[in-house]
Amino acid sequence: MKIPQSFATERLIIRRYVEEDLEKLHLFFNNEEVTSSTDMPLHRSFEETKAFLDMLIQSYESDEPLFAMAITRKDDGEVMGSCGFAKLEFSDDTQIYYALEPEYQGNGYATEAVKKMIEYMILVLDIDRIAIYCSPENHASIDLAKRVGMEYQGINRQDDRDNEYFLLTREKYLS
Repeated sequence: MKIPQSFATERLIIRRYVEEDLEKLHLFFNNEEVTSSTDMPLHRSFEETKAFLDMLIQSYESDEPLFAMAITRKDDGEVMGSCGFAKLEFSDDTQIYYALEPEYQGNGYATEAVKKMIEYMILVLDIDRIAIYCSPENHASIDLAKRVGMEYQGINRQDDRDNEYFLLTREKYLS
């Protein structure tokens, strides 16, 4: 699977991370308001973030790339967050994920990014099952899952944590 250089939406460019994103990415990974509702660990040191970014950039050209991309504003290139997806080990689903800096939340950017990612996952990569798992307290993600057409599947317990489980199948998306 190849990672595209970028996707464009009406207001966003969703693109591969580049070395120039290091400082912004470090601030992002150290913002507990962002990471608390995700599986992302805090990166306390700049070196830890640099090692992660280097590994991510190198993966883009490998046979097993990490599908993680920066969400940026089309008008000024400002990095606002991150999105991507990964195959789950415990099911046939591919989990889509996203996170925005707090000052950009509530403006529809995450919905716009997720819709574009879903389109690519289904129409280009032929992925059959796309899931969102989120904390029961994360009402914004629950609402986003519903807005993009995902159906509620119930509570899923992973790693001693309950998650709301939403699913969109290729068949439902294409109908």
